Amino acid sequence: MNKKAIKFLYKKEILDVLRDKKTVIMMLLVPLIVYPLIMLVSMQMMTKITKNLSESTYKFAIECLDEESEFVNFFNKQEKTGLEIVKVDDYKKALAEEEINAYVTIYYSKEIGKEQFDIHYMSSITNSNYAVDNIETVIKSYADSLTDERLKNAGIEKDYILKPISIEYKDSSSKEQTAGNLLGTLIPFMLVVSLLMGTMYPAIDTTAGEKERGTMETLLTLPVSSKDLIISKFLTVATIGIVSALLNLISMCGVGVYMYKVAQISANGTKVDMTRFIPAIIVGALCVLAFAVFISAITMCVCAFAKSYKEANNYITPLMLVVMFASFVAFIPNIEMDVQMALIPVANICLLIKDLLIFKYNVTIIAIVLVSNVAYGIAAVSFLAKIYNSEDILFGDGSNGFQIFERRSNLKKGGLPTTGDGWLVVAVAIVAIIYFGSMLQLKYGLLGVWLTQFIIVGIPMLTAIYTKKDLIETFRIKRFNPIYLIVSVLMSIGATSIGIVISTVADKIFKSSVDNQAETMEILGNNSFVISLLVIAVTPAICEELMFRGYIFSSMRSGMKISSAILVSSALFGIYHISLVKFFTTAILGCIICYVNYKSGSIFTGMLMHFINNALACVVTFYPEQVAKLFPILMKETIEIKDLAIIGLFGAGLLIVGLLLVRLLDKKKRQ
Repeated sequence: MNKKAIKFLYKKEILDVLRDKKTVIMMLLVPLIVYPLIMLVSMQMMTKITKNLSESTYKFAIECLDEESEFVNFFNKQEKTGLEIVKVDDYKKALAEEEINAYVTIYYSKEIGKEQFDIHYMSSITNSNYAVDNIETVIKSYADSLTDERLKNAGIEKDYILKPISIEYKDSSSKEQTAGNLLGTLIPFMLVVSLLMGTMYPAIDTTAGEKERGTMETLLTLPVSSKDLIISKFLTVATIGIVSALLNLISMCGVGVYMYKVAQISANGTKVDMTRFIPAIIVGALCVLAFAVFISAITMCVCAFAKSYKEANNYITPLMLVVMFASFVAFIPNIEMDVQMALIPVANICLLIKDLLIFKYNVTIIAIVLVSNVAYGIAAVSFLAKIYNSEDILFGDGSNGFQIFERRSNLKKGGLPTTGDGWLVVAVAIVAIIYFGSMLQLKYGLLGVWLTQFIIVGIPMLTAIYTKKDLIETFRIKRFNPIYLIVSVLMSIGATSIGIVISTVADKIFKSSVDNQAETMEILGNNSFVISLLVIAVTPAICEELMFRGYIFSSMRSGMKISSAILVSSALFGIYHISLVKFFTTAILGCIICYVNYKSGSIFTGMLMHFINNALACVVTFYPEQVAKLFPILMKETIEIKDLAIIGLFGAGLLIVGLLLVRLLDKKKRQ
């Protein structure tokens, strides 16, 4: 690493970014002027509108079906009701044409044995809603007056009967905690979005902008390593993002101080000790810095695939939507920050800042959030380095990009799917499963689980057909050496054993995920073993393998090394299960299946391994007593460390035997 070269390149990149007026406007003008202006103007407008609505006089009519009600006389004696009684001929027509804001029908109900008031209004009209509130207030006052009169006539004390107990609310939260709770719903979202917006434009400019201007080639001819170039660009984007976030924070603090002063005056001098927020601000700033590392690298990775400024904007839009969606977690009540949430990008920062503002300091959680964001950032930077070492991505003709957006007549027949299409298919499949798959499973139960598998296999299959890919090569539908049957059985049982060890450890950490897992397995209990085996083992073994070890693995192979393609496709397989407990086991299982799949050259070995793994889960669920007799160590309520060691060694032994067989088969193939 050449520090001098990085310093020179960093200075050059910063100057280039600052020359762009769009970036300067987004970084300075928007947070310092536009945001405060929007917030203050909207507050004043809402205050004015609310005041006008509360001070307006609303017209309503009274329809007495029986005889004259005492309510009219009571109403005429009231002052400042904000209401005016008018007479109309057709009540419904007058309400529909907004001649009146509401009308009240009064009659004696024989069913309930007392006077009945029906309030007719139009919920789609603001004035009608406000009129109802005022009418309801008057009616309640009328009811209270009748109650007072009747109790007085009966010689009964009102408060003794109607208020037999007294309630006082003692708020244990300090004023600072109450203020922090309010701030904690808004500030995390604003910070995350401002960081994203701050990194977005410089990321586009330093990647796609360089390509469009034709200066990327010139930079790569300089006597500096690609590593130095990446670091300088990354530091530039991170710096702009952090500065933008800080400016947004300063702007929000300014608006917050203004609102606090106004509230303090209106609340007769209620004070909040702002110095108590200093530790939260310091820790939060460290977390924001860690998150800036992650989000800067991610935005650069996305933009690096684009060939132009316009294309980069199109690519960044889905990322923006995902980040904004994840940051909404701060608005959701009753979501607690735990170890599981501390590992989820974006959401962990939002929830941590929310906790810090109400003075919840958990050192372990803070450390996990900081380390995880830095780790994700390092992983993203490593991936970025691979992109900058790939001439096909940087200067290619787009053949490894998103071919699905190309005209079908322009596509050539044959070959493997592109890396871009692979990422797109995964994203679409996960969204489809969340929306359509969850609805199918809620409505049809186990049948819905089965139908979801056809969504999983349908998306990559249709994409491959549309982009004219070689289906045999893409999905690896080929014959294989029969010895790989033995390899598949040994390694699948070995992988399952290792998975038991990992999931047992993960269960101790992520208890909430265990509950979700248990709920999923409950679906099997209401169905026969054969049907459950078909839905849980056979169908996923076919559909998920065609998706992940077929289309996704093939797409990753077209732009990565084999080892990277195996790791990435396996990680996506773990993410697809949307569970932290399942992620570790399924990702490792995916690596082993993908390795055997690659070595055998056939998707059928992966299908067999996938089937064996899922079938074992079905057998344990339906025949626990028989399994306990054969393998008592698996059915213990509490598995000890000694038991885990035995299971782990057994699994590792089977995996080693399987790997040795694979090596022997490779030697025979080369001879």
